[in-house]
Formats: sequence, C-alpha cells, structure tokens
Amino acid sequence: MRRLLLVGLLLLGAGCRSASTTETPAAPVAAERVTIPAADGLTLVGTYRQGAGDVDRPAVLLLHMLGSNRQAWDGVTPALQAAGFTTLALDMRGSGETGGAADWVQALDDVARACSFLRDRPGVDALRVAVVGGSIGANMALLLGAAEPEIVTVVALSPGLDYRGVQPGAAVEALGARPLLLVASSEDRYAAASATTLAAAARGAGSRLVIYDGAGHGTAMLDREPALTDLLLTWLEAPGR
Repeated sequence: MRRLLLVGLLLLGAGCRSASTTETPAAPVAAERVTIPAADGLTLVGTYRQGAGDVDRPAVLLLHMLGSNRQAWDGVTPALQAAGFTTLALDMRGSGETGGAADWVQALDDVARACSFLRDRPGVDALRVAVVGGSIGANMALLLGAAEPEIVTVVALSPGLDYRGVQPGAAVEALGARPLLLVASSEDRYAAASATTLAAAARGAGSRLVIYDGAGHGTAMLDREPALTDLLLTWLEAPGR
C-alpha cells in the first residue's frame, strides 16, 4: 500500500506540471566509505549512505552477524535510502575492513562511537536514530539501545539470549517504553525461542515479535523472506504502530 500511495502521489505531481516541462529525479547520493577511530586506536570502517530528501533525515545504524561484514546490508540499504533514511553499515571489530581481534566488550564502545558519528552527520535528525542488527549484531543493537536513551527503536533479527557472552536480557528491560521489533524464523529454534523470551520482557508499547517460517538466520532473512524488507521500512517509519 505504501508503494502504491507513493506512485499515486508521483502521478498526481506529474499532472500538475506543464506538458512541456520534464524533470529528472535526483540521483541517489553515492555510498561513502567512512572511518571512525576506536578507543584503542583501531580504525572502524563503515559504509555511509545519505537518505533521499533535504534535511532532518532519520538514520539507521546497521550491525552485521558473526562471520559477516557490512556488505550483508547491501540488499536493503537502497530501499532505506530511497525511503529517506540515512544509513551507516559498520564492520565491527574482528570483521571486514575493520579487522583486529573480536572483543565484544570493546565492541559496545565501538558501536556507541559509530552511533555518535551518525548523529553528528549534517542533515541527520539526532532524535530519530534507530539501530538494526542481525544475530550477535542484534544482541549488540539491544545493548546499545539500552545504553543510549536517544535511540528511538531497536530491530533485532535472530537475537540470542547468549551469543559469545553477549546477553541482551537486561537490555530489553532497560529499553523501557521504547518500542522493540524482534524477528526470527521458526526453524532457527534457538533464535526463535530467544526472541520469544525477549519479547515477553519488552515493556515498550507496540513492541512486536514476528516469527517467519523457512527464512533462515539473521541478515539472511532479508534475502529469503521478501516481506521482511517491507516490515523493516514500515517499522522504522513509525516504530510501534
């Protein structure tokens, strides 16, 4: 429905112009490789995409799965960008171009620095920043949301009650009234059970648990379940509604 409405508005706008006038839509801003210094001197690497529109854009920090990298989000970031969201997909330490050794305690400080970087970019509405993660990235997203009260919502794809010692149970409660979206797939039993348990602890009005069938794990669900991208866009546009 959202896409049909957008098409309708575009057609209406075209009808209001002179027949002799044509306009070329603005091309999307190219992806930008960015670097962020970590506390211990490691250089964090990310891909920044500026959302369509003028100013005061909402923004999304994207955190990948274990053994993956920031390119895992390449299939969904164009849709987010077109919908007006500025995105930062981060290579967490131990992964991708960031490299180094995995350290999930230090990684929480890393993702907080990435979030601050995103908030400070020109044209980003610092009060409309969300964080989305897959698998252990989902757990990191929950911990970051608990630590950063300005984050408006967290989306956790295949979270776990304990991935490599990263335990988000207390973080879900610390989110308080902010809405939380938890997504898993039924055959991914540990993630589905974990998401169900975490959803029961969520206190935010409108928090939601979605369980698909046969969708896989973490960011892989974005490729295997077409409805997930639409759910993500709808949720980020109006969390909890």
